[in-house]
Amino acid sequence: MKNLTLYFIFISLFISCKNSEERKLKLTEKMIVAGENLIPSTPGATPSYWCTWGAQNYAVDSATIANSTFGIGGHSVIARNLTEARVFGKEGWAASYKKIQKDLYLMFDVGWDIPADMNFDDSRWKLGSQNVATDKFPSCTGTPVEKLKKLNELTKAAGWKGAGLWIPAHAWQEGKGGKMFSWKELESFFREKAKWANEAGIEYWKMDYGSRFGDLEFRKLVTKIAKEEAPKLWVEHCIGGGPLNDVECPWDCEATGSGEFIRWCNGGKLKFAVDQLEFAQVLRTYDVTAYLSVPTTLDRVAQILNSCAGKNQISGILNCEDEPYIAATLGCMMGIMRHPAFLSQKSYAYDPLELRKRIDEVIRAVRWQRIAPAFGAGLTPMFIDSVRLTDTWAVKKGESWTTWLYGQTIKQSAPARVSRNMPLPVVKCEGDAPYVIASKHISGAISVATLMRHDTIKGFYFPLADVTVSVENYRFPIAAFGRYKSLTLNFQKLPAKFKILAQDLAGDIVYDITEMVEKKGNNLTFCGNLIKTVGLSAATDTDISEAGIVIKIIEN
Repeated sequence: MKNLTLYFIFISLFISCKNSEERKLKLTEKMIVAGENLIPSTPGATPSYWCTWGAQNYAVDSATIANSTFGIGGHSVIARNLTEARVFGKEGWAASYKKIQKDLYLMFDVGWDIPADMNFDDSRWKLGSQNVATDKFPSCTGTPVEKLKKLNELTKAAGWKGAGLWIPAHAWQEGKGGKMFSWKELESFFREKAKWANEAGIEYWKMDYGSRFGDLEFRKLVTKIAKEEAPKLWVEHCIGGGPLNDVECPWDCEATGSGEFIRWCNGGKLKFAVDQLEFAQVLRTYDVTAYLSVPTTLDRVAQILNSCAGKNQISGILNCEDEPYIAATLGCMMGIMRHPAFLSQKSYAYDPLELRKRIDEVIRAVRWQRIAPAFGAGLTPMFIDSVRLTDTWAVKKGESWTTWLYGQTIKQSAPARVSRNMPLPVVKCEGDAPYVIASKHISGAISVATLMRHDTIKGFYFPLADVTVSVENYRFPIAAFGRYKSLTLNFQKLPAKFKILAQDLAGDIVYDITEMVEKKGNNLTFCGNLIKTVGLSAATDTDISEAGIVIKIIEN
């Protein structure tokens, strides 16, 4: 009777694979594998972080959201929102991400070392003292080192890996009255600050805008000093510029409107990125819009990795910010911005994907990186599709801080398929296709993801496709993120007898799904509904994240 029941489950599963209709599968207690967990309990080594900047803009009040959307008061207003009470108070920002806090640094963005009454938008030389603002963080008293140490201790006591710090790309007060520092003065300043960080236990600097933003020699100097004075300190650099690839931006180079990263500044943006990765530990792919985040970020990641592929001396990793499934799949780190405290504002469509309700996918991505950590940009071969997919967005007032684009229709494109260290996935579908990405990680693990599309008329949508990936060794874990019509794993060889275990990357229950998977030669085919059912089995109530599943083949 048991075998007959499984047979009917199996048949109904593949009927639903062939049809577009979604059918809910039921996971039973009998399928639970007691005592198993495919996800390590030890926090991962990838230096990802959750950053306060998103919460500073969107988790305070409606006036702040208006400021952020329309640029009314500049960054000085947003910097005032970063306080000890908001971060560490009862139900403060630091109270979220409980399952993965020890995997993540808590990144204090602009405002942590700036007094509340300071206006710096027209005088950015005021930024970068690296002296905690005691008026906003009253628990952090004493010498500058003691203040930093107390901030780090507060962060660790709240459950996080430690405190990360935003710093500008210049020395404090450099540029005041137009005066720039000598190299000797620069070295003295940053050597002192690196010593402070080392003594206080600070392990991450996020270096952003500043008067030396585009100065490669300056960035090299800071990285060199950090390695000498604070061996545990990560120094993050960035490509900078506007939030859309090769699209008009007031503070950036002239754009052609192509929507392609490789054409941006006549290739200058790509060159700047690769030049930094010759010495950088981390390179951030930088800010994007909420509407076209996927193609903008994916194209940056794909082109940078492609330019670095096979150059083993380039060991720096990419930070692709708040695209967790791109990061997890392509071996990048994350700089998460979303937070459940983001306010819902009908007047402003700043959060079209409701990222405040997509926290589980961050958890899934971070927990996968305990198995498959981020790895260096030049350490493996890279493959990108010659076919590109294009997404579009008609920018309306109140949707974004890109106010200069109101009334325009913008396009961004990216390769249809991207893979690291393995052949491109085979994708079959009717009509529009999703973006499909895959990697064979340094650890041997395999990951694959499908990513949603955006269209001016359709809005956000997720085409379903039959996806096939090649797998050399069945002994390593496999992750699948997103939505599928079906996913086929084409193994070089499978054992004579085996079972297939699967687990929601956000949860701790392992299911034996052997009888729900189609086996044909060395191919295993997983219906999209099976991936969805297992990959959302530990979903938090009200969370709307996409599925994320880890699969393991166990030889009997």
